[in-house]
Amino acid sequence: MGIKQKIGNKILNSSGSVQHYKKQIDKLTKKVERLEKENNSTNRLLNTLFLDYDLTPSPLLQNFRDLSLELLRFMDNICIKYDFEWWMRGGTFLGAIRHDGFIPWDDDMDSGMMRSYYDEFVDVLPEELERNNLDNKIKINFRQRNAFVEGATSFLQLFYYNDLKDGVDLTALDVFPFDYMKDYNGEDFGQLYEDVRLQYYHDLVDSNGDYEASIAKVYESLNLTRDQTPFMLNGVEGSAGPNRLNKLQVFNTDGIQPFKRVKFGKYEFPGPKDKDYYLNNYYGDYWKVPRVLTFHQRMGRLRKFPEINEIMENEAIYLKQVNDNFE
Repeated sequence: MGIKQKIGNKILNSSGSVQHYKKQIDKLTKKVERLEKENNSTNRLLNTLFLDYDLTPSPLLQNFRDLSLELLRFMDNICIKYDFEWWMRGGTFLGAIRHDGFIPWDDDMDSGMMRSYYDEFVDVLPEELERNNLDNKIKINFRQRNAFVEGATSFLQLFYYNDLKDGVDLTALDVFPFDYMKDYNGEDFGQLYEDVRLQYYHDLVDSNGDYEASIAKVYESLNLTRDQTPFMLNGVEGSAGPNRLNKLQVFNTDGIQPFKRVKFGKYEFPGPKDKDYYLNNYYGDYWKVPRVLTFHQRMGRLRKFPEINEIMENEAIYLKQVNDNFE
């Protein structure tokens, strides 16, 4: 018997550790089982409340949703004017299908555009904001990616601001680019995708923002094209990836396009053609409230301002008038 084993046996025999740890394991096992039952019960309760009851939002939340809908409507008006195709994606589309509007705990909006339309939308957006007297309210932002490369930017974000407290974003709309793949045989290319994403951010910074040259390298590395093909996937600027917020997926284009307008709140906006195909691939069983919820905390920040409810209401009215008179 080796010295390490002798010492180990001595410790176990002298302290009664075997029995002690067995009791601790039994206690922890029972505690985990109890917590699992509590978690399951809470999840069933949330499913009942959020899916089977018509919950009434507070005045502030309703004003927030009204303003958000008008921001989404403004984007839709631009796209209709220029014949750009776009769609509700992620939690926004899920809310439209499962809740007839916003997911109860969601406080921003997600949309998608194929790369060609995305680039054109970015080009005309400043002119449309100025023409509609919104350039002092809707701010164009490109998401910072300093965690990858210092100074790198990614997908388009539209923030609706008010000058309260030196500027507060009242709501936000994310616009994610998507790309077509020339061919796809089902292989796992997650690591390549991550490597190409990182290189893209380096190229973007090193070239002082030469987007066209940087994205051209991405297209070459991932075998992408701007022409429609049977396969499409998230642009490298987004949140998808093997170790990212959303899993990297290659969608069958004919499951997503042509887009179909669906009701979201009091309006209709484009969404994926086959809702079950998209949402099952994205969320799994999308008719169940997830066990872990993600919050952006925007409403928590807005509640701190005593006058915020009146501000939100007035901004929603203002933006609705813009949309009603949009040309």
